[in-house]
Amino acid sequence: MTHIMVDVETTDTDPHRGGILQIAAVKFNPKTRTVGKVFDQCPMLLPTRRWGESTRGFWMGGANRPVYDRLIARAQPAAAVFKAFEDFCCEDAPFGGYTFVAKPVKFDWPFVESHMVELGLTFPFAHHKLLDLHSVISGLRGECDRTSIEDEVPFPVGGDKHNALHDCAWQIDMLHHALANHIKVEIVS
Repeated sequence: MTHIMVDVETTDTDPHRGGILQIAAVKFNPKTRTVGKVFDQCPMLLPTRRWGESTRGFWMGGANRPVYDRLIARAQPAAAVFKAFEDFCCEDAPFGGYTFVAKPVKFDWPFVESHMVELGLTFPFAHHKLLDLHSVISGLRGECDRTSIEDEVPFPVGGDKHNALHDCAWQIDMLHHALANHIKVEIVS
């Protein structure tokens, strides 16, 4: 495996203020289109983090509430969750060995990094090894603006939108779909 798809569910959109409710990651190789080990844990909210009111409304109302309730039921001490994440990312690769992939990377990366720094852990990704899924898909399509193919790739059957693990699987499916339709393009990391 060469890449790790990462997704987080949060209490706010500000990565230095909001907390992480769930962090999930899936190791994969976009060239061979294989998927490997999975990480899926829910940290307790750090005392320095808080809720944004619009994000609280997002989680507490409608269809998102049952997903939120399942995440909270699985909450574990944050230090243990992020140490397990660090171990997961480094167990079969050196520091910075994997490419960090997210949709969008500008959201997930700073959330994970700020939590790990706050907890005194090593952020296991090199800053030059990150891919934004929207940018990759735009490049594959030869477009300069963000391109969405979300309507072309059905969400996994039995999956919950806004469950980070299910979102990771769906995002890998979107990447594989985009690659299948643009065979001549190679991902370089």
